[in-house]
Amino acid sequence: MTATNIAHIFAFMAFILYTLSFQFKKRGNILKTQIFANTFYTLEYIMLDAYAGVNNSLFGITRSIIFYIFHKKRKKCPPYVATIFLTLVVIFGFISYTDVYSILPVIISIIFFVALYTEDMKLYRKVAVVASILWIVYTLAVGAYVSVFDYSIELISSLIAIYRFDIKKKTFKEKMQDRKKFKERR
Repeated sequence: MTATNIAHIFAFMAFILYTLSFQFKKRGNILKTQIFANTFYTLEYIMLDAYAGVNNSLFGITRSIIFYIFHKKRKKCPPYVATIFLTLVVIFGFISYTDVYSILPVIISIIFFVALYTEDMKLYRKVAVVASILWIVYTLAVGAYVSVFDYSIELISSLIAIYRFDIKKKTFKEKMQDRKKFKERR
């Protein structure tokens, strides 16, 4: 089995987890799932010698762990942590720079961090759409073709999550059931 084939297996495992993460409403579940997804993405990009992707995935793991720790403590991540993290993303992005495409993981990492830092899951889902599109461009550039499919599905999953959690209005039947429950509580 070649390194590329192994990379595709890791990509598929990451894809399943990452896509699933968008369908969770609670921040803690999203973060836990993305820790594992980013671990598999890291392994994929190592196998492909795509070090900008490796850096971004490692920062994704770190970002999710940091936010999960603060989430469990019911505290907001301090600004100095955000500053350190974002500075490191830019430094490692500069170090791993190979071409214009290697800038994309840096941009993705920054926008995901900012979205998670705000603790606004509605914003996070919107950022996921943008990030999926940027990942499609990056993965095409580095030859991670299975990931192109993966990120396309993640894009669809993000759009579904936006619809489910942010756009969908209650149906008439749901409104009537809510009204009935309210009257029963009186």
